[in-house]
Amino acid sequence: MSFPTSTLDSPVIAAGSMLSDGLTSDSLRSIALQLVEAVPPRRVQGLGDDDLLDVAGAIEHLGRYVDALRVEAAAEISERSLVVCRAEGLAARKGCRNAAELIERVTRVSGATAVRRIKLGQHTRTDLAEPGMPRAPRFQYVADALETGLIGVDAASAIVAGIRPALHRGTVEGIRAAEEELVAAAIGTSDLVPTACTADEVRQQAMVWQAYLDPDGMEPVERRAWNARGFEAGTLSGGLVRGRFALMPEVAAKLNRLFDAYLSPRVTTEFRTAEEQAEVDAEADPRTRDQQRHDVVAAMVDHYSRSDEPPTIGGAAPTVLVTVRDTDLEANHGRGHIDGAKSDVSMTTIRHLACSGGLQFVSIDAYGSIHGLGSPQRCFTSAQRRAIIARDGGCTIPGCSIPAAWCEIHHVDPAENNGPTHTDNGVLLCWFHHRTIETSGWQIKMIGGAPHIKPPPWISHSASWRPATKSPTMLIDAVEKRMLRC
Repeated sequence: MSFPTSTLDSPVIAAGSMLSDGLTSDSLRSIALQLVEAVPPRRVQGLGDDDLLDVAGAIEHLGRYVDALRVEAAAEISERSLVVCRAEGLAARKGCRNAAELIERVTRVSGATAVRRIKLGQHTRTDLAEPGMPRAPRFQYVADALETGLIGVDAASAIVAGIRPALHRGTVEGIRAAEEELVAAAIGTSDLVPTACTADEVRQQAMVWQAYLDPDGMEPVERRAWNARGFEAGTLSGGLVRGRFALMPEVAAKLNRLFDAYLSPRVTTEFRTAEEQAEVDAEADPRTRDQQRHDVVAAMVDHYSRSDEPPTIGGAAPTVLVTVRDTDLEANHGRGHIDGAKSDVSMTTIRHLACSGGLQFVSIDAYGSIHGLGSPQRCFTSAQRRAIIARDGGCTIPGCSIPAAWCEIHHVDPAENNGPTHTDNGVLLCWFHHRTIETSGWQIKMIGGAPHIKPPPWISHSASWRPATKSPTMLIDAVEKRMLRC
């Protein structure tokens, strides 16, 4: 395979040739010093846009020469550490457990980086079968492109990782064609791509080649995945229950589609002028993407637990029990205990749970005996919930896409004000907006039994109270009334 001639500036090519002439620590330090002198700190800040991009490309090209040497050195260290008698290996003689640790100590890179360099180097290094008898690398095209600085470690690793699973199943011709085509795609000389591919694009193409070379290769992978699937309940750490999950791809795909559906970028403009909108576009949602996914899962769990589908526990629907002293509840100070996570929770969380799930007073005397049991309070009935869903149509906060069925019901007039559990005092809020309604700045009040909303000052300082509904029928009715006024 022939590679294109580099079009980068001569200093980069000269540095690359210096790296390939004679390798000594002194010569490499000399090159580094020349680079420091040629490119003083913060020099790129004064470049124009096009010059900045050109320089960034040239820097990356130079870095690829260095990366190739890093990979080659790592593979050689690994090879010298894997001798017949392990105690005589290079790593052992230097007091390290293995080659990766030795590379970590010498270079101060992470263990993951050291292992990646070793793995790539093992597939691209030229071995000596016998003294003076070189043996070609397992991935010759990748090795050549890496050595000449035409591809970097990311693209090279993607090609090797994509083709390697098919080495013992595909034909020799097919493996060679796949490697050549993927290298060409990474360089930009392939007829199948309009320009040089990024490492992520190369990785995607490598998966296509893998499927072509080994169409049945996923069967054993999926069998192993099936046995390894799981969802860890997690343990409490730092106020969060941390766990792990391993989802089958089709389950993850369905979950991701739900995230896509409810986390699509939507920014409400009904309360904002053009100037105000420009100011808050970047602040439409302060949550990170992971936090948004968490809140979608919270809404999904809450919705499912309220439905008729979950099995009962002891004849009752699954219920999270939170206990708190009545004196702490009255004083709005202290903490409670949630049994589902075996964790203490703040009074803010208790108020949130009581608002959406209700409460029941249980009196326990000093000897631990129950001597009083009140009726459940502040729980909206199923009929009330259906009525509120029909009226509100979804989370009351504008721009929120969480559906009505997943929302909780918030008491607009809270318990401390003796607010009733009535449809005229309940509005739909998603888990996140319910949890933050006291701090977000959004204001809600009921006017004639209908919820009205006022945005926080960071959206508009002059906004007035507006009716808040996302019910399609209610919106159509409002449009008809406006048309009649016209």
